[in-house]
Amino acid sequence: MLRIYFVRHGETVWNTLKIFQGRSNSPLTELGIEQAKKLSKALENIDFKKVYSSPQERALQTTKLLLGNRDMNIIPIDEFQEINMGKVEGIPREEFEKNYPIEYHNFWNNAEKYDPTAYNGESYEEVLDRVRVGLNKLVQENSDGNILVISHGVTLKALFNIINEKGIDEFSKQPVPENTSTTIVEYDSNGFKIVKFSDTEHLN
Repeated sequence: MLRIYFVRHGETVWNTLKIFQGRSNSPLTELGIEQAKKLSKALENIDFKKVYSSPQERALQTTKLLLGNRDMNIIPIDEFQEINMGKVEGIPREEFEKNYPIEYHNFWNNAEKYDPTAYNGESYEEVLDRVRVGLNKLVQENSDGNILVISHGVTLKALFNIINEKGIDEFSKQPVPENTSTTIVEYDSNGFKIVKFSDTEHLN
């Protein structure tokens, strides 16, 4: 059986300011660094065969902190980058809502109707399509054991929407995993099963 440990990156400066990051980057806060170090401690006795990370800096920074002294290669997985928010990356949510009220509403509440064309963003359909490719890559490259995957909030939301066999009509209802939370997914001949979702016990 394959066990996949999906982790969201640590808290970033833009997380605290409620600014969309998308493909842009914002460094981990001191709290974000501490979150990752605590998770590293919680995972230290788990033998990971491979480690995958989004190539974006906040994910890579988290991954390096999680690995600590482990001498392991980090495998970049482009399909698990964050949603591309186009021209609204780096601006406060209030400005996004003011400039694109319909798109802002649908981003949060109606994934089917979310159309980011006006600011060259990525649709939820596009996110789901590329994330599905990444998920297939994981199971093609790994048959058993434990693997670690570090990614982003909306991307992980899309992943778990697929694993739970939900349609895009239910996408907006899916929760976003917490920073440095771990979601454990098992995969065998019966398919995928989430056995623990957005676990943050290491932060207590």
